[in-house]
Amino acid sequence: MLSKNFQNPIIKTKHEGSIMPESPTLLSGDAYQRVIGLVPHPMLIINLAGEILYANTAISKLLGYSPEELNKMALGQLVPEPSDIFQAFRSNSFQDSDEQFFLGKSDDLKIICSDKTSLYIELSITPFETTDGCFVMASIVDVNDHHTTEIELSRSNQELDQFAYVASHDLKAPLRGIDNLVGWIWEDIDDRESVIEHIQLMRCRIQRMKTLLDDLLEYSRVGRMDDEIDLVDINFLVQDLYQQSSPPEGFTLDQPGKPVEPFETLAAPFGQVIRNLINNAIKHNNAEKGLIRIHAIDKGDVVEIIVEDNGPGIEAKYHDQIFGMFEKLKSKDEVEGSGMGLAMVKKICASVGGSISVASSKGHGSQFCVIWPKKSIIAISK
Repeated sequence: MLSKNFQNPIIKTKHEGSIMPESPTLLSGDAYQRVIGLVPHPMLIINLAGEILYANTAISKLLGYSPEELNKMALGQLVPEPSDIFQAFRSNSFQDSDEQFFLGKSDDLKIICSDKTSLYIELSITPFETTDGCFVMASIVDVNDHHTTEIELSRSNQELDQFAYVASHDLKAPLRGIDNLVGWIWEDIDDRESVIEHIQLMRCRIQRMKTLLDDLLEYSRVGRMDDEIDLVDINFLVQDLYQQSSPPEGFTLDQPGKPVEPFETLAAPFGQVIRNLINNAIKHNNAEKGLIRIHAIDKGDVVEIIVEDNGPGIEAKYHDQIFGMFEKLKSKDEVEGSGMGLAMVKKICASVGGSISVASSKGHGSQFCVIWPKKSIIAISK
């Protein structure tokens, strides 16, 4: 039985006192329950208050709730509140309507599973009448894989656009420099010292182009390699990566706060994030005595890592720009590097379900905050 709202009211007719349903053209609520119980497609029956009266086996499997658990819930607990549908419930619009409501494709509609994850869905809600009164049938289509693929395709297209820009600007710059130097060598062929100087500059341009190409290839591979889960001791890792970065004389590393217990995660991407942030803090620091302070805070399911420096700081208007591909606030002659470090960090964090943000102002150093899930899951399709 669905509930007391779904009982079968019957009346006595004038013909020999026989007992018949109120309307011979309508099915009972129990009949609808038996029908959708056989359908291999996620479906719910809901009353006009938005409360779930019956959930079939298919939706139970999809969401991870038992039918009994679902029958104690309201639709609003599963689906974020699309204004038009829930306004229809609140205003009793379903009472005298047979119109089907459809949501999902353009609304990025999600449903909440028992493990608190969410799936993209398409939802159709249809009012119907039984011998028990008016009710609503909700039909759910799981479009999570399709939607995720669309998001990945959109992201890939954006990266292709960025690559086209990089190929026409950043990668051409070293080639133009090399071409110019070849011309100067030809002109100064008899001046040995000038030729040697030009050749040294040429080698720098070639190395710069190699770095650009290597970093672009590494960026394209983020989230597409089978990284292994390993036990990470962040306190030891920070010390090791700091030493590997060969900090200039006068630099200091500080690790305040309580050490974080070792945890299992995707070790290689995590190490790459920390390495890039340390290198970034060293490379752009113009202080006489550079300081890098790295806080690691255990927050249960995630670890928060704050990489702080006493460098020149970053104006607020550049906070988004610095995470772009090949973006540098100083010229390549002032600071060597491809400008891919922070873009790489952002992409890695996003691929495991984490995030990165910056807090900084000109002349007051920078703070980069990474939120890293302990149970990292690569979100980008392999």
